[in-house]
Amino acid sequence: MGIPVNRNRLLLLSLIIALSTTADAQPYRFSFVTHGGPGNPFWNVVIKGIEDAGERYGIEVQWLSNPSFSIEDMPEFLDDALARQVDGIGITCPDPEAIRESVERAQEAGVPVIVLNTADPNAAGPDALPTMFYIGASEFLGGQSNARAILAEAARRNVELQRAVCPIQEIGHSGLEARLAGFKSILEPAGVTVDGLTISNDIEQSSGLLSDYFLSHPQSTAIATLGPLPADAFYLFVDDSGRDDILHATHDTSPAIFERIRRGTTIQAIDQQPYLQGYLAVVFLYLNLEYGLSLAQDVLTGPFAIDRHNVDRVSKLVDQGVR
Repeated sequence: MGIPVNRNRLLLLSLIIALSTTADAQPYRFSFVTHGGPGNPFWNVVIKGIEDAGERYGIEVQWLSNPSFSIEDMPEFLDDALARQVDGIGITCPDPEAIRESVERAQEAGVPVIVLNTADPNAAGPDALPTMFYIGASEFLGGQSNARAILAEAARRNVELQRAVCPIQEIGHSGLEARLAGFKSILEPAGVTVDGLTISNDIEQSSGLLSDYFLSHPQSTAIATLGPLPADAFYLFVDDSGRDDILHATHDTSPAIFERIRRGTTIQAIDQQPYLQGYLAVVFLYLNLEYGLSLAQDVLTGPFAIDRHNVDRVSKLVDQGVR
């Protein structure tokens, strides 16, 4: 007599082998084209989310960007992604017109595109880019949250707030403009003048510009920075000048921001959970290709406020690269 055969087990093994062979032969390939890159610590968290999801689902992921900041380079990187005939694309949208032609070609080729981190400012109108949906924070609501936190802290300290500044480090970035607009929408009706100030992601240069501003505007006693590098520029200014009377709130996270929240230099930081933006973009591109699934509305990953009450818990996740 021969050895008994478990037909169900053989069928299951055959199915597993077939699926594994198919996955090994033709994994999905996704490209992510953004206006920022690993030269800014914020983007390293997005990249980790993308890479973790790619590993989890067996997907080949590629990050294409200038190391620091460039909207102008995005069309060329999108051309590279389309030339590779990728299966899905994730993009940021600080300037929709800069990438419109490339995104329309992706649509014509049947390549699904998800917007992450920086929303298409025309998404609700007829000029919207042909993309699936947006995964990221509401930048306007984040700006409003920081403004309310500054007003509350001024009231707690019994300080009359007359003037504030919101420096912008990347000109032409629609997301940063939305943060500023949200900030103004709360403070200006409260009688607080809000100044704009053009800086950069160069910490020392921006610190000097902040020093010049506060010397020229002694009645300005509040600031909302729009990212970790501008926050570092503010901290350098504070350390050099010895000022401790300026109310500060910021966007995004870094170990330096966490430490300044603990010290009381910074009231709060608005976290948009960048790891989640990268991870979910991969997941939803995969689900769309594999099962034809999509969402009927955007996915908001923020604003999420980090302050002295929760900073220790959140900061522990930084070592894991997920905050």
